[in-house]
Amino acid sequence: MKEHLDEVSAALRSENVRHEMWFLGRDTSLYVIGVMDVDDHRASQKVAADSRLKVDDVHREFKKFWDRGSVLRLSINPATAPDFEECELLFEAHS
Repeated sequence: MKEHLDEVSAALRSENVRHEMWFLGRDTSLYVIGVMDVDDHRASQKVAADSRLKVDDVHREFKKFWDRGSVLRLSINPATAPDFEECELLFEAHS
C-alpha cells in the first residue's frame, strides 16, 4: 500500500473515506485493527467491492482470511486519531 499511495488516495476518495489506519497487535496470535473515518460504511463497502483498482484487489484477497466471528465495530471519535498502545501502526492514509 505504501508503494501505491496515489491509488490508495483515489480509492479512499471514491469510497468517501477521509482517514484509514491499520494496526498490528500480538497476543496469543497476530491480529489487525482497521480504522476508517467514513460516514456511510455500507456505501463505502459497495464502492470498494465494485472497484477495479489494484489496491482494492489486494484488500479483497486480504479479507478472505479474516475471522468474521472476531470482527467488531467500534465507535471512535473522528476528531482524535486512535492509539492502541499495544499495537504497531502499519499504515495510514488520508483522502
